[in-house]
Amino acid sequence: MGVMPGAPNFLYTFATFPADGLAQMAPSFARLPVDPYIAGAFRRRRFSHFIGRADALRRLKHTAFYQSQQVNRYLGGVRREYEELEDELIATAAFRALVAEFHEFLRLDGATSELGVHQIRIVCTPDLQGDPAPEGVHQDGFDHVGIFCVARDNVVGAQTRLYRPKAEAIFARELRPGEALFVNDREVFHYTDPVRPAVPGEGHRDVFVFTADRGTA
Repeated sequence: MGVMPGAPNFLYTFATFPADGLAQMAPSFARLPVDPYIAGAFRRRRFSHFIGRADALRRLKHTAFYQSQQVNRYLGGVRREYEELEDELIATAAFRALVAEFHEFLRLDGATSELGVHQIRIVCTPDLQGDPAPEGVHQDGFDHVGIFCVARDNVVGAQTRLYRPKAEAIFARELRPGEALFVNDREVFHYTDPVRPAVPGEGHRDVFVFTADRGTA
C-alpha cells in the first residue's frame, strides 16, 4: 500500500492499495443483502467481527452492530443485525491484504485487536439517489476507521470529506478503486456525499469500512 505506519495520534492518511486484487472481491458485493434499517433500497450491507493477523484471521461469534445515540443521531440505540461476510470473500488474498495493511499502518496487534468489517454497496438509479451517510457529518465511536474503495461503476459524487473540528474541512476527495483513507475517529469527523448515475441506468459504489479500538490491542 506504500504507507508509513501511523502514530496513535495521527489525524488521517490517504493511501493506495493494489487494484489487481479487486476483481477477487467483486462477486461478493453483487450478493449483498439490502440494509433493512434505512428507508429505501439504496444500501446493501454485511458486517462481521474478526480477530487475528491476516494469515490467521478468525471470525468472532455473531453480534449485532450497535452505536449510541450520542454517536449516531440517525440509528443510535438500535441493535442492527446484518448477515455475516461470505466465507469465499474472507478467503481471498485481496481481503487478507487489506486486513494486513490496516493492522500494519495503525500498529495494532492483530493477535489481540478486534476488527469490525462493514461491506457496503451504495446503489443509485435515475430515480434513486444513494446516500452513503444518512446520519450526516459524524464519528463512528471507535479509535480508528479505514475506508477502502473497491469499485465505482457509473456513479458521480461520493466525495469523502473530513472535518476537524466538526465544521472545519481538512480533506475532500472522491475515492477511486484502489484508494483508502485511515482516520483517527476520536479526532476527525467524516461524511460522504450522495451518489447519482453518471449516465442513465444503475450505478454503485463498493467499499469496506474497517473499525478498531486501540484499547483492545
